[in-house]
Amino acid sequence: MRTSWLTLLLAALLANAAFAQIRVVTTQGEETDLARAPSFNDLIQGKIATELPGDMGWHPVNTDPRDRLQAFTDGILERALFTGLLNDFPGAGNPAKRIQYDLGGPKRIDEIRVFSGNVDRNGRVFHTYTVFFSRDGGQNFEFIAYVQSHPSGTINTPNINRWRFALTQLYNLSGPLGTGVTHIRFHLYAVDNLGGQMRDPYDGVNPFTGVDDRLTAAFVSPKILEIDVVPEPASIGVLGFGVIALWLRRRLTRS
Repeated sequence: MRTSWLTLLLAALLANAAFAQIRVVTTQGEETDLARAPSFNDLIQGKIATELPGDMGWHPVNTDPRDRLQAFTDGILERALFTGLLNDFPGAGNPAKRIQYDLGGPKRIDEIRVFSGNVDRNGRVFHTYTVFFSRDGGQNFEFIAYVQSHPSGTINTPNINRWRFALTQLYNLSGPLGTGVTHIRFHLYAVDNLGGQMRDPYDGVNPFTGVDDRLTAAFVSPKILEIDVVPEPASIGVLGFGVIALWLRRRLTRS
């Protein structure tokens, strides 16, 4: 199932005109409804991320190492019941997971794909993340995007929508997302309120979007099933899918 949403661009925040062409596309439903399958040959295939200071660990029921960091890059959509289940209650504005990948040298990145889902078809299907690139061996990081798979208020329960999986694809219409990238960081956030309702991670105004979704901060975390960092040129721009929510190109430097 493919859903189109209003394109939201913060043009005034763009430090580089090329980034006005960055887009996010969401598909959701059953596995066959997703625009892509997990990759077996992306830039982080088989890599194990470094958990950064402030990382909240894992949900207590997620105890198998194969369902933790290994699951993000194994090319398998879902291995077991608790695959990719992050810890709940990270606190308003705090990521549930903070991870970093070493790409093994300067790389071109054309697309980022994040897969989430749950057999219970509830709010853990949604996902929210921010992404940062380093071009100097991990010394400094540049903020690239805030990605929220669905607009706040979207409901997924056994009675409404009943989606099992969601996929977001982050890409640039006018070129690569980044070149010379040596390291990439992801901050993964809570998404739900126990009622299957998507909400952003903040009470009040979301500093990435400048918008108050008028909902309390999410505290139920997603199941992140796969993260793909794709080196070859993306082709999804010709598919005509709608954009979800993208708030881009405020430069942040983080060590």
